[in-house]
Amino acid sequence: MTIESIIDGLRRGDSEARRELYQRYATAMFSLVRRYVKVRAAAEDVFHDGFVVLYTKIGDYRGEGSFEGWMKRIFVNAALNHLRQSSGKGFVDNDIGDLPPGRTGGAPPDALATLSDEELRRAIESLPEGYRTVLNLHAVEGYSHAEIAQMLDIGETTSRSQYLRAKARLAEIIGRHH
Repeated sequence: MTIESIIDGLRRGDSEARRELYQRYATAMFSLVRRYVKVRAAAEDVFHDGFVVLYTKIGDYRGEGSFEGWMKRIFVNAALNHLRQSSGKGFVDNDIGDLPPGRTGGAPPDALATLSDEELRRAIESLPEGYRTVLNLHAVEGYSHAEIAQMLDIGETTSRSQYLRAKARLAEIIGRHH
């Protein structure tokens, strides 16, 4: 099935189109959700909710831009909604304090190359929620700080600050382990 025929099938409510879409994208969308939601059971709920939203909002897809990009946005929004509801205090973790001027972290330049995928995943998961969220949105998903600010209802400067703090914290974590 082509992606166009899957989309047409989804619009008609065809269960085969739903099954095909799920088979093609379930792994990638669950991985996307897990970057934001640490607890597996909660991530599974968010993942399920993402597909429900996708199936019910398929009529809103106008073919402008990639379908995969549109679909990713649905799952990112589902994850962010979950974080908003579960945290109650928002995304920004300001309890750490400012970084000293010029501070870039304590990891040697080649430390990242020696990390396994699992070690890197654990390091990112250990970040405070606000740092991890902004890091994922900017570095992984490719959203601009202006877009992140709008999505999280924070200032653009706060998004940039959270991103820089996340990178510095990751460098410290990696530096401690290598």
